[in-house]
Amino acid sequence: MSLSPRVIALLGFGEAGSAIARGLAAVGGWRGASRPGDNAPRRLIAIDTALDKDARGTALGKQARALDVAISDRYTDALREADLVISAVQGEHALEAAEAAAPLLKEGAHYLDLCTVTGRMSDEDRAPIETAGGHYIDIAVMGGFFKQGIKAPMLVAGEDVEDVVAWMNANGFEAKVLGRKPGSASSVKMIRSVLIKGVEALGVEAYVTAERQGILKEVMGCMGDVDQISFANFVGMLVQTHIVHAHRRWEEMGLVAKTLRETGVDPLLTEVIEKSLRRTVDAAVAPADGKVPSLADALKILSEKVVRGR
Repeated sequence: MSLSPRVIALLGFGEAGSAIARGLAAVGGWRGASRPGDNAPRRLIAIDTALDKDARGTALGKQARALDVAISDRYTDALREADLVISAVQGEHALEAAEAAAPLLKEGAHYLDLCTVTGRMSDEDRAPIETAGGHYIDIAVMGGFFKQGIKAPMLVAGEDVEDVVAWMNANGFEAKVLGRKPGSASSVKMIRSVLIKGVEALGVEAYVTAERQGILKEVMGCMGDVDQISFANFVGMLVQTHIVHAHRRWEEMGLVAKTLRETGVDPLLTEVIEKSLRRTVDAAVAPADGKVPSLADALKILSEKVVRGR
């Protein structure tokens, strides 16, 4: 199913929505590009319930109008004209947006859900869209709109994923096919965030401590071993060796926590890591021969014997 939208609606006109609008409205962008057979101007419309309600709402309204984007503070019949709807509201409002938009969707319209949600929340968002005859597309934004604008990298999942990604990449986006299962893109982003936001929090704890001790440059300079392999493979190596070395690492983290306290830093993350390592120690999964298992075997051991659900 080839995409050739003439009207695109943006739900939410904050950082994400406005960045996408700028890209689509740019000279040479989707709205300005001509195609054989074009006989009507391409239009951008937007809906943001904060419009003109406060200083932020006033600012986003001015920005939309400067880009010639017809913006409203409510879901009106204008949405029925949209061939493509891009939802860029905050994650906690994603279902609300989907339910409000669904009764107004044009039959066969594509609904691109860019909201930061879990896989299950994505399924909840999809239900009203598909019930209304729309095509739901799950999109995980893997970069930042502030610096990258419409070029923020995206992972895309859904039934029409190939055609959607082809259209996106032809119109200024940086999109990659993840698969045909809606919700999988959102899940990838959530699980990635465990690592990225975890590293961020650890960075705060470690670098504040290093700065207070006057050794920040030295600490930052001792990461050469990490630089030798990709981050993904480095994390995989840690998971593999965790099976063998959890006891030693648990003892070390006790000393790490003591180091942070001596520096006046509350070791929030460090204490949690210490607890996590102790959980593996108590599970007694270390191999008698001291051999490091494959990543697949390590994950199987951890899943079955260490990491339990509540």
